[in-house]
Amino acid sequence: MSDFVEEPLASRGFADLAKRIHGLADALRTKLMTDRVQTTPSKIAVIFFFGRFLKTYQAAVELLRMGFWQDAAVLARVLREVEYQVRWIVTGGDETARLFLQDYQRNRRRVLRTVVEHGDPEIKVKAQEIVNSTAADETLDEWWRNWWSRKPNEGIGWLAEKVGHKAAHRFEYATLSAFVHTSPALMDFYFHEPTDAVGVVLESRPGISVENREFANLVVFSIFAASADICGAFAQRMGFGFEDELTRIGDQIRQFASDRPRPQE
Repeated sequence: MSDFVEEPLASRGFADLAKRIHGLADALRTKLMTDRVQTTPSKIAVIFFFGRFLKTYQAAVELLRMGFWQDAAVLARVLREVEYQVRWIVTGGDETARLFLQDYQRNRRRVLRTVVEHGDPEIKVKAQEIVNSTAADETLDEWWRNWWSRKPNEGIGWLAEKVGHKAAHRFEYATLSAFVHTSPALMDFYFHEPTDAVGVVLESRPGISVENREFANLVVFSIFAASADICGAFAQRMGFGFEDELTRIGDQIRQFASDRPRPQE
């Protein structure tokens, strides 16, 4: 990865940590591509999540490097969601992973039924042929929102609690979600009324204002912490090792967390 010259990765400490996590993830990817891998349900699931993480991580870091920290916050939430799910699969093993794989098939069936109902005439005919040739399945034909549970009250917050992130989830995830949904809570991150000048301050260009530097650092921390945790869970399930490097990265992230300024009340 190239040197980071824009906020909030202008400091060498941020840049080094970003490169170190990418280096670990790339080493894990190389090992995955070169080792003989037994494709059990849990390994299939964590391989998918690792692939999603690695590409999203690179996109988030690129946004940060270019000064688009608010948009990187959206991807920070994605990485936390990946982390929770990977940890849940590693904890539950193949039994839990089968729920994930079943949901993959369930989504395929749902998409086909949607195309039959709303697709273009030519596509609808072909989709109907596939639906007609697919055997009914009581489990796969039922639909619910989250693959890990059919209960409406067992959403992402429930999952975060189960993998030990209850306290952090309540603050961090809620903050990151505001960037996803364009909540009114975001106004201070884009718009300021100056106290000693005319006009307004509108954060529509790359970069970060002094007022929002602390929250941008929080976004960076979320990206780094989630990414390191995903790498650790993936390495554990695949039996790839890298314990020493994971420990060093964890220590560096904790040092970053203790050094970074806290958001003002």
